[in-house]
Amino acid sequence: MINEKIIIASRNSTLARAQTELVISELAKIGFSNIKKVFLKSSGDKVSKTRFKKYGGKGLFTKEIDQLIIKNEAHIGIHSAKDIPGELDKKLSIGAYLKREDVRDVLITKKPYIKKLAHLLKNSTLGTFSPRRIAYVKLLRPDLKIIELRGNIETRIAKVYKEKIYAILLAKAGLNRLKKLKYKISFFSIPLSQILPAPGQGAIAVMYKKENLFIKGICRKINCTKTNISLSTERSLIKQINGDCFTPIAALAKVKNSSIMLKARLFSDDAKNFVDEKKIGSIKSANSLGKICANNLLKKLKTIE
Repeated sequence: MINEKIIIASRNSTLARAQTELVISELAKIGFSNIKKVFLKSSGDKVSKTRFKKYGGKGLFTKEIDQLIIKNEAHIGIHSAKDIPGELDKKLSIGAYLKREDVRDVLITKKPYIKKLAHLLKNSTLGTFSPRRIAYVKLLRPDLKIIELRGNIETRIAKVYKEKIYAILLAKAGLNRLKKLKYKISFFSIPLSQILPAPGQGAIAVMYKKENLFIKGICRKINCTKTNISLSTERSLIKQINGDCFTPIAALAKVKNSSIMLKARLFSDDAKNFVDEKKIGSIKSANSLGKICANNLLKKLKTIE
Protein backbone atom coordinates (compact mmCIF):
# COMPACT_ATOMS: atom_id res chain seq x y z
CA MET A 1 0.00 0.00 0.00
CA ILE A 2 1.09 3.60 -0.70
CA ASN A 3 1.77 5.50 2.54
CA GLU A 4 1.17 9.01 1.14
CA LYS A 5 -1.45 10.77 3.30
CA ILE A 6 -4.51 12.16 1.52
CA ILE A 7 -6.77 14.64 3.31
CA ILE A 8 -10.39 14.50 2.17
CA ALA A 9 -12.93 17.22 2.98
CA SER A 10 -16.70 16.83 2.82
CA ARG A 11 -19.95 18.03 4.35
CA ASN A 12 -20.94 16.63 7.73
CA SER A 13 -24.19 14.95 6.71
CA THR A 14 -24.94 11.23 6.76
CA LEU A 15 -25.15 11.18 2.96
CA ALA A 16 -21.92 13.18 2.49
CA ARG A 17 -20.12 10.78 4.83
CA ALA A 18 -21.44 7.80 2.85
CA GLN A 19 -20.26 9.40 -0.39
CA THR A 20 -16.84 10.05 1.13
CA GLU A 21 -16.54 6.38 2.06
CA LEU A 22 -17.28 5.45 -1.56
CA VAL A 23 -14.38 7.63 -2.72
CA ILE A 24 -12.12 6.14 -0.02
CA SER A 25 -13.06 2.67 -1.27
CA GLU A 26 -11.98 3.64 -4.80
CA LEU A 27 -8.70 5.05 -3.47
CA ALA A 28 -8.05 1.81 -1.59
CA LYS A 29 -8.35 -0.12 -4.85
CA ILE A 30 -5.38 1.80 -6.26
CA GLY A 31 -3.30 1.42 -3.10
CA PHE A 32 -4.09 4.50 -0.99
CA SER A 33 -5.20 3.78 2.58
CA ASN A 34 -3.62 6.61 4.62
CA ILE A 35 -6.67 8.87 4.59
CA LYS A 36 -7.59 11.73 6.89
CA LYS A 37 -11.23 12.84 6.78
CA VAL A 38 -12.41 16.38 7.51
CA PHE A 39 -16.16 16.98 7.85
CA LEU A 40 -17.71 20.42 8.19
CA LYS A 41 -21.02 22.24 7.91
CA SER A 42 -21.42 24.23 4.70
CA SER A 43 -23.10 27.62 4.37
CA GLY A 44 -25.96 25.81 2.64
CA ASP A 45 -26.49 23.74 5.80
CA LYS A 46 -26.43 26.77 8.09
CA VAL A 47 -28.20 29.66 6.33
CA SER A 48 -31.91 30.32 6.58
CA LYS A 49 -34.29 29.61 3.72
CA THR A 50 -34.56 33.34 3.00
CA ARG A 51 -30.80 33.88 2.82
CA PHE A 52 -30.37 30.72 0.75
CA LYS A 53 -32.77 32.16 -1.81
CA LYS A 54 -31.15 35.60 -1.65
CA TYR A 55 -27.77 34.20 -2.67
CA GLY A 56 -29.25 31.92 -5.31
CA GLY A 57 -27.75 28.89 -3.62
CA LYS A 58 -24.58 29.40 -5.69
CA GLY A 59 -21.77 27.39 -4.12
CA LEU A 60 -23.32 27.46 -0.65
CA PHE A 61 -22.88 23.69 -0.28
CA THR A 62 -19.35 23.65 -1.66
CA LYS A 63 -17.45 26.85 -0.86
CA GLU A 64 -16.04 25.96 2.59
CA ILE A 65 -14.74 22.65 1.29
CA ASP A 66 -13.28 24.34 -1.79
CA GLN A 67 -11.53 26.91 0.41
CA LEU A 68 -9.81 24.15 2.37
CA ILE A 69 -8.42 22.79 -0.91
CA ILE A 70 -7.27 26.23 -2.07
CA LYS A 71 -5.51 26.82 1.29
CA ASN A 72 -3.86 23.36 1.04
CA GLU A 73 -5.65 22.20 4.19
CA ALA A 74 -7.26 19.38 2.18
CA HIS A 75 -6.13 17.58 -0.95
CA ILE A 76 -9.56 16.75 -2.36
CA GLY A 77 -13.16 17.67 -1.72
CA ILE A 78 -16.17 15.42 -2.17
CA HIS A 79 -19.30 17.01 -3.62
CA SER A 80 -22.65 15.92 -4.98
CA ALA A 81 -22.15 16.98 -8.60
CA LYS A 82 -25.52 18.74 -8.75
CA ASP A 83 -24.39 21.12 -5.96
CA ILE A 84 -21.38 22.46 -7.88
CA PRO A 85 -22.00 25.86 -9.53
CA GLY A 86 -21.39 26.22 -13.26
CA GLU A 87 -18.39 28.51 -12.71
CA LEU A 88 -15.56 27.01 -10.67
CA ASP A 89 -12.84 28.91 -8.83
CA LYS A 90 -9.95 29.26 -11.29
CA LYS A 91 -7.64 27.45 -8.86
CA LEU A 92 -9.84 24.34 -8.78
CA SER A 93 -10.81 21.53 -11.11
CA ILE A 94 -13.08 18.48 -10.99
CA GLY A 95 -10.59 15.63 -11.17
CA ALA A 96 -12.95 12.68 -11.20
CA TYR A 97 -16.52 11.46 -11.12
CA LEU A 98 -17.40 8.12 -9.61
CA LYS A 99 -19.71 5.88 -11.62
CA ARG A 100 -23.12 7.51 -11.67
CA GLU A 101 -25.91 6.11 -9.51
CA ASP A 102 -29.62 5.93 -10.43
CA VAL A 103 -30.57 9.42 -11.66
CA ARG A 104 -34.32 9.19 -11.03
CA ASP A 105 -36.40 11.02 -8.44
CA VAL A 106 -38.30 9.01 -5.85
CA LEU A 107 -41.80 9.64 -4.49
CA ILE A 108 -41.94 8.94 -0.75
CA THR A 109 -45.13 8.41 1.28
CA LYS A 110 -46.42 6.27 4.15
CA LYS A 111 -49.01 4.70 1.86
CA PRO A 112 -47.81 1.53 0.05
CA TYR A 113 -50.64 1.78 -2.50
CA ILE A 114 -49.33 5.13 -3.80
CA LYS A 115 -46.99 4.19 -6.63
CA LYS A 116 -47.00 7.37 -8.72
CA LEU A 117 -47.86 11.06 -8.56
CA ALA A 118 -51.31 10.38 -9.98
CA HIS A 119 -52.19 8.29 -6.89
CA LEU A 120 -51.66 11.14 -4.40
CA LEU A 121 -54.84 12.40 -2.75
CA LYS A 122 -56.28 15.53 -4.31
CA ASN A 123 -55.01 18.73 -2.67
CA SER A 124 -52.56 16.81 -0.48
CA THR A 125 -49.19 18.27 0.54
CA LEU A 126 -45.89 17.56 -1.18
CA GLY A 127 -42.57 18.76 0.22
CA THR A 128 -39.61 19.91 -1.88
CA PHE A 129 -37.30 22.92 -2.16
CA SER A 130 -36.20 22.17 -5.72
CA PRO A 131 -37.49 24.62 -8.38
CA ARG A 132 -37.22 21.81 -10.96
CA ARG A 133 -39.41 19.46 -8.92
CA ILE A 134 -41.84 22.26 -8.06
CA ALA A 135 -42.22 23.09 -11.76
CA TYR A 136 -42.84 19.45 -12.70
CA VAL A 137 -45.38 18.99 -9.89
CA LYS A 138 -47.26 22.13 -10.94
CA LEU A 139 -47.41 20.72 -14.44
CA LEU A 140 -48.36 17.14 -13.54
CA ARG A 141 -50.44 17.72 -10.38
CA PRO A 142 -51.46 21.41 -10.14
CA ASP A 143 -53.87 20.59 -7.30
CA LEU A 144 -51.12 19.59 -4.86
CA LYS A 145 -50.09 22.00 -2.11
CA ILE A 146 -46.31 22.40 -2.32
CA ILE A 147 -44.49 22.88 0.98
CA GLU A 148 -40.96 24.31 0.77
CA LEU A 149 -38.86 21.73 2.58
CA ARG A 150 -35.10 21.77 3.17
CA GLY A 151 -32.84 19.64 5.33
CA ASN A 152 -31.02 16.33 5.10
CA ILE A 153 -32.68 13.17 3.81
CA GLU A 154 -33.48 11.80 7.26
CA THR A 155 -35.13 15.07 8.37
CA ARG A 156 -37.34 15.21 5.29
CA ILE A 157 -38.36 11.56 5.53
CA ALA A 158 -39.23 12.08 9.21
CA LYS A 159 -41.76 14.75 8.14
CA VAL A 160 -43.58 12.14 6.07
CA TYR A 161 -43.33 9.46 8.74
CA LYS A 162 -44.80 11.79 11.37
CA GLU A 163 -47.49 12.78 8.84
CA LYS A 164 -46.58 16.47 8.83
CA ILE A 165 -46.33 16.21 5.04
CA TYR A 166 -48.17 13.71 2.86
CA ALA A 167 -45.37 13.08 0.36
CA ILE A 168 -41.91 14.24 -0.70
CA LEU A 169 -39.63 13.88 -3.72
CA LEU A 170 -35.96 12.96 -3.29
CA ALA A 171 -33.09 11.74 -5.45
CA LYS A 172 -32.96 7.94 -5.57
CA ALA A 173 -29.15 7.99 -5.64
CA GLY A 174 -28.98 9.39 -2.12
CA LEU A 175 -31.34 6.76 -0.75
CA ASN A 176 -29.36 4.00 -2.45
CA ARG A 177 -26.13 5.24 -0.90
CA LEU A 178 -27.58 5.54 2.59
CA LYS A 179 -29.00 1.99 2.42
CA LYS A 180 -30.29 1.91 6.01
CA LEU A 181 -33.05 4.28 7.04
CA LYS A 182 -34.67 4.72 10.45
CA TYR A 183 -38.25 4.88 9.17
CA LYS A 184 -40.38 2.37 7.32
CA ILE A 185 -41.58 4.33 4.29
CA SER A 186 -42.77 3.55 0.76
CA PHE A 187 -40.48 4.56 -2.13
CA PHE A 188 -41.48 4.64 -5.78
CA SER A 189 -39.21 5.74 -8.62
CA ILE A 190 -40.54 8.36 -11.03
CA PRO A 191 -39.97 7.41 -14.71
CA LEU A 192 -37.54 9.61 -16.64
CA SER A 193 -40.27 10.05 -19.25
CA GLN A 194 -42.22 11.95 -16.58
CA ILE A 195 -39.51 13.83 -14.65
CA LEU A 196 -35.95 14.43 -15.83
CA PRO A 197 -33.27 14.81 -13.12
CA ALA A 198 -31.27 17.86 -12.16
CA PRO A 199 -28.00 18.29 -14.08
CA GLY A 200 -25.39 16.24 -12.24
CA GLN A 201 -27.90 14.25 -10.18
CA GLY A 202 -26.63 10.86 -9.04
CA ALA A 203 -22.92 11.65 -9.50
CA ILE A 204 -20.16 12.17 -6.92
CA ALA A 205 -17.50 14.69 -7.92
CA VAL A 206 -13.91 14.84 -6.66
CA MET A 207 -12.50 18.39 -6.55
CA TYR A 208 -8.78 19.20 -6.35
CA LYS A 209 -6.35 22.12 -6.70
CA LYS A 210 -5.17 22.43 -10.31
CA GLU A 211 -1.51 22.83 -9.42
CA ASN A 212 -1.47 19.57 -7.44
CA LEU A 213 -0.33 17.19 -10.17
CA PHE A 214 0.04 14.28 -7.75
CA ILE A 215 -3.66 14.43 -6.82
CA LYS A 216 -4.57 15.00 -10.46
CA GLY A 217 -2.92 11.67 -11.32
CA ILE A 218 -4.79 9.89 -8.53
CA CYS A 219 -8.11 11.36 -9.69
CA ARG A 220 -7.55 10.03 -13.21
CA LYS A 221 -7.26 6.50 -11.82
CA ILE A 222 -10.64 6.60 -10.04
CA ASN A 223 -12.50 8.55 -12.74
CA CYS A 224 -15.45 6.96 -14.57
CA THR A 225 -15.03 8.03 -18.20
CA LYS A 226 -18.70 7.69 -19.21
CA THR A 227 -19.89 9.65 -16.18
CA ASN A 228 -17.26 12.31 -16.84
CA ILE A 229 -18.43 12.80 -20.43
CA SER A 230 -22.10 12.94 -19.38
CA LEU A 231 -21.44 15.39 -16.57
CA SER A 232 -19.21 17.59 -18.72
CA THR A 233 -22.10 17.90 -21.18
CA GLU A 234 -24.63 18.72 -18.46
CA ARG A 235 -22.27 21.20 -16.80
CA SER A 236 -21.61 23.02 -20.07
CA LEU A 237 -25.40 23.35 -20.36
CA ILE A 238 -25.91 24.91 -16.92
CA LYS A 239 -22.86 27.14 -17.34
CA GLN A 240 -24.27 28.51 -20.61
CA ILE A 241 -27.73 28.96 -19.05
CA ASN A 242 -25.95 30.95 -16.31
CA GLY A 243 -28.44 29.68 -13.77
CA ASP A 244 -28.25 28.92 -10.09
CA CYS A 245 -29.93 26.57 -7.62
CA PHE A 246 -33.23 28.31 -8.35
CA THR A 247 -33.19 27.88 -12.11
CA PRO A 248 -35.90 25.30 -12.95
CA ILE A 249 -33.85 23.17 -15.34
CA ALA A 250 -33.72 19.43 -15.89
CA ALA A 251 -31.13 17.62 -17.99
CA LEU A 252 -29.68 14.20 -18.63
CA ALA A 253 -26.81 13.19 -20.89
CA LYS A 254 -26.22 9.55 -21.82
CA VAL A 255 -23.20 8.02 -23.53
CA LYS A 256 -23.64 5.18 -26.00
CA ASN A 257 -20.55 3.94 -27.85
CA SER A 258 -18.96 7.09 -29.35
CA SER A 259 -22.13 9.21 -29.19
CA ILE A 260 -23.81 11.24 -26.50
CA MET A 261 -27.48 12.21 -26.24
CA LEU A 262 -28.59 15.19 -24.19
CA LYS A 263 -32.20 15.80 -23.17
CA ALA A 264 -33.16 18.97 -21.31
CA ARG A 265 -36.17 20.95 -20.17
CA LEU A 266 -36.19 24.57 -19.06
CA PHE A 267 -39.19 26.05 -17.25
CA SER A 268 -40.03 29.73 -16.96
CA ASP A 269 -39.47 31.18 -13.48
CA ASP A 270 -43.19 31.03 -12.74
CA ALA A 271 -43.30 27.41 -14.03
CA LYS A 272 -46.19 28.27 -16.37
CA ASN A 273 -44.21 27.57 -19.53
CA PHE A 274 -41.49 25.13 -20.49
CA VAL A 275 -39.41 24.15 -23.51
CA ASP A 276 -37.63 20.91 -24.38
CA GLU A 277 -34.47 20.21 -26.34
CA LYS A 278 -32.75 17.02 -27.46
CA LYS A 279 -29.32 16.84 -29.07
CA ILE A 280 -27.14 13.94 -30.23
CA GLY A 281 -23.46 14.28 -31.07
CA SER A 282 -20.01 12.79 -30.80
CA ILE A 283 -18.52 12.40 -27.32
CA LYS A 284 -15.71 14.65 -28.57
CA SER A 285 -18.25 17.48 -28.91
CA ALA A 286 -19.77 17.03 -25.42
CA ASN A 287 -18.92 20.55 -24.27
CA SER A 288 -20.27 22.31 -27.38
CA LEU A 289 -23.37 20.07 -27.34
CA GLY A 290 -24.31 21.42 -23.91
CA LYS A 291 -23.81 25.02 -25.03
CA ILE A 292 -25.90 24.57 -28.19
CA CYS A 293 -28.68 22.90 -26.20
CA ALA A 294 -28.66 25.75 -23.66
CA ASN A 295 -28.83 28.46 -26.33
CA ASN A 296 -31.72 26.69 -28.06
CA LEU A 297 -33.63 26.37 -24.80
CA LEU A 298 -33.18 30.07 -24.00
CA LYS A 299 -34.30 31.10 -27.50
CA LYS A 300 -37.38 28.87 -27.37
CA LEU A 301 -38.40 30.07 -23.92
CA LYS A 302 -38.00 33.71 -24.92
CA THR A 303 -40.27 33.08 -27.92
CA ILE A 304 -43.20 31.73 -25.88
CA GLU A 305 -43.00 34.04 -22.87
